[in-house]
Amino acid sequence: AVAKEINDGSEGVIVTHGTDTLHYTAAALSFMLKNLPVPVALVGSQRSSDRGSSDAVMNVSCAANFVANSDVAEVCIVMHGNINDDYCLAIRGTKARKMHTSRRDAFRPIDEMPIARVFTNGRIEILNKTHKKVCDGKVTVDAKFEPKIELVYVHPFMDPEIIDFYIDKGYKGLVI
Repeated sequence: AVAKEINDGSEGVIVTHGTDTLHYTAAALSFMLKNLPVPVALVGSQRSSDRGSSDAVMNVSCAANFVANSDVAEVCIVMHGNINDDYCLAIRGTKARKMHTSRRDAFRPIDEMPIARVFTNGRIEILNKTHKKVCDGKVTVDAKFEPKIELVYVHPFMDPEIIDFYIDKGYKGLVI
């Protein structure tokens, strides 16, 4: 649906999403959307819109500013950058992780700077100039997933036969 919208002429897409798996969707879309010519912003809310402390309006406003006014052609999570209502961060979809269950600034970039600091007033501060730029073209979708992948948690005294179990079951990859 995102690719269709872009290929039909949209200059960007905002995807609203629950926050528990938002970073997984952001990573998946980052890998699935090939030759992305425009920004895609994933946005959620840590606090329900019926609460006075909700971050929903600010996060969506920042996402709209990011999609409409940035030159970034990547999948990003756009949500609160700190616990106040100062700004949001645009974090590359493959580098984002949810670090807290309820804080409004729960999403943080891992091993790199956020792409941008995004404000509701239209201002955008680019913090990481390594981003892909908006361009002409069509996006293509590679939606193939390998289902035989498993996440294996390592701990002291772990039985190493667990690795053999997955190999014997025909798994193609293990994330350790």
